[in-house]
Amino acid sequence: MITQEQLSGFMLMHAAFRTEFGRLAEACPRPRDAEHMDLLEEQLALVLEMLHAHHRHEDETLWRRLTGREPAAHEAMAELEAEHLALDPLMRAASDRTTPLPERAVVLARLHEVVNDHLDHEEQAAVPLMLRHLTPEDLESDKRTAMNDFGRRRVPVIFGWLASCANDEQVAATLADLPPVARLMFRLFWWPAYRRRFAALYGAGVPLANSVLAG
Repeated sequence: MITQEQLSGFMLMHAAFRTEFGRLAEACPRPRDAEHMDLLEEQLALVLEMLHAHHRHEDETLWRRLTGREPAAHEAMAELEAEHLALDPLMRAASDRTTPLPERAVVLARLHEVVNDHLDHEEQAAVPLMLRHLTPEDLESDKRTAMNDFGRRRVPVIFGWLASCANDEQVAATLADLPPVARLMFRLFWWPAYRRRFAALYGAGVPLANSVLAG
C-alpha cells in the first residue's frame, strides 16, 4: 500500500497531459514564423511521445500488475486499455506533418477533450487500485522506466514542462524527490530555460498554478 503523496509523479504527468494539448491547440493556428512553427512541432512531438510511452507502460505493466493483485479489476483495466486504442487515431492525426500545423489545431482541441475525459476515468478507476496494491518498490521501478523514456538529454525540458503544469504540492514533491544536485540544476538552469522556451512557444509567461516557482 502506498500514499497519495507517493503517487505525485504519476499525477503530475497527468496534469501535464491535461494541460499541454490545450495550449498547443490555441497556439498552432497562428505560428509567427517558420522558427516558431518548428518549435511548436517539436513540443507537440515531445508531448505525444510521452503520452504514448505513458500508455504503453500502463498497458504492458501497470494494468497487469493491478489485475494480478486484484483480479476483479480486469474489466475496468480493459476499458482503460480500450480508451488508449481509441486515442491512437487522434494522436496519429496530431503528429501527421503532411497536414499543415494550423489545420491540426482542431485535432489538438479534440485530443485535449478526449485525453481529459480518459484521465478522469483513469483516476476514478485505477488510482484507488494503485493506492491499495502498489508498493514503494513498484514505484521505484516505474520511475526508472519513466527516466529511460525521458532520455538524459531531454530531462531539463521535460521537467520544465511538468513544472509548468503543476500545483504547489506537485512541484514540492517532485523537487523533494530529486537528488540535491539535480534540484539545484532545476532551480538555477532548467526552470529558467523552460520559462524562456514557454515564452517562445506561447508568447507569454508561464501561467503558474503554484507559488513555489514564482519569481
